[in-house]
Amino acid sequence: MPLPASDSIKEAYPALLSYRPGRAMACPSCGERQWLVGRIVAQCACCDIALPIDPACRGWSRTADPSPRIQPFPIA
Repeated sequence: MPLPASDSIKEAYPALLSYRPGRAMACPSCGERQWLVGRIVAQCACCDIALPIDPACRGWSRTADPSPRIQPFPIA
């Protein structure tokens, strides 16, 4: 039976309550490690609790380096 994530867990481990892709993470509610990962949230496959994906790990939220400026060839 899944247990709801209590407020004491949220206060004690606020950084752990966001899903980070590429890491083995146990569900804070049921302890399983199976996730359905979307673009914004990851949902536990066993108890259906949803966690936001850590913004630092989202590929589209990173600011890309500006493209290098093209320098014209010097005219001799």
